[in-house]
Amino acid sequence: VNKDGLIESVAADVPRLNYDPTNPQDPHLLLEPTRTNIYTYSQDLNQGTTLTNTSVDNDNTTSPDGSLTGNKLTQTSGAFTRKNLGVVLSGTYAWSFFAKKGDLRYLNARSLFVLNGTTPANGNTIIDLDTNTISYKGTNVTSASIEQYPNDWIKVEIVATDNASGSGDFLDFFFTDSDTSTQSTGVAGNGFIWGVQFEAGSYPTSYIPTTIAVTRTKDTCINGGDDALFNDSEGVLFADLEALAEGTTVRKISLSNGSTDFVNFNFNATSGRVDFEFGSTSNSFYIVISTGHTLTDRNKIAIKYKSGDTDCYINGTRVTGSNGTFTLSGLDRVNAEGRATNGTQSMYAKIHQLMVFNEALTDAELITLTT
Repeated sequence: VNKDGLIESVAADVPRLNYDPTNPQDPHLLLEPTRTNIYTYSQDLNQGTTLTNTSVDNDNTTSPDGSLTGNKLTQTSGAFTRKNLGVVLSGTYAWSFFAKKGDLRYLNARSLFVLNGTTPANGNTIIDLDTNTISYKGTNVTSASIEQYPNDWIKVEIVATDNASGSGDFLDFFFTDSDTSTQSTGVAGNGFIWGVQFEAGSYPTSYIPTTIAVTRTKDTCINGGDDALFNDSEGVLFADLEALAEGTTVRKISLSNGSTDFVNFNFNATSGRVDFEFGSTSNSFYIVISTGHTLTDRNKIAIKYKSGDTDCYINGTRVTGSNGTFTLSGLDRVNAEGRATNGTQSMYAKIHQLMVFNEALTDAELITLTT
């Protein structure tokens, strides 16, 4: 999302500086995992869909990327727009799309892949387009949320887990005049849809345009400098970030020499745990742990590294410190991944600030920095 609140594509090897459309101030650096949007023709609902009592004008209104590609769905009674995903489902999926009100107040987004011989309402998510809120979430839908965008568009994000004996791998849209959860088809009227995405994962990522299924590879952030750039004897590694909900493994940010010597912190979003590491693979190093944090919230974390005088602060509070000794040599890079040696523990996050200080800050300075 650019500073004007519009979706835009960014080329490979260009940092994705993403703005919050509800608070367009300083951007954050967006680092996301590999994801595939298997919803084909994400911007043209005429293609590869079953249109029941529905017609689509796919160049009717300005879309969230500023182009004239917004889909207007015009319905008669008994309407729905269906996409067969064409895959064997297994696991948890995130479904996201942009929507805007026409002359009908409600939109029903139906996740038929989660059903288990029960009523369709269990897979329904009903969106109130007057208030931009979720008015109903079926029992088989894990979560549903809304994000406001410019030009009266909203982004709807739905997460659900498939059922092996479900009705089929279908997704439906239809606009209605009520939020009755058992309603299974739309009524006469219209509304707008754009940018549909369906991906394997426990949370949705940023939009991936498609005609055929498209994979966006993971983001990595690596700054290799030289060994004169950073102070091996003392300093502070600081990050201000919101981790994405990828909690299946440890995610790291490190200051290192690319092989053996490092200062880093590790996130585990599932347990709310932050580990801090100092030292090297060739001499003694130690790990100190701080738990009970909501890592998907915005957190400010600072590690002061100095042999015999280390401190770790999170959000203005000193969480741990030590007078343990260690040596560091050749520090020359900051990586948003695992200890700069294997690249297998990439940090997935919205990073607002990432800084290195070449001196050991005072307690008062560390409190100010992380508050």
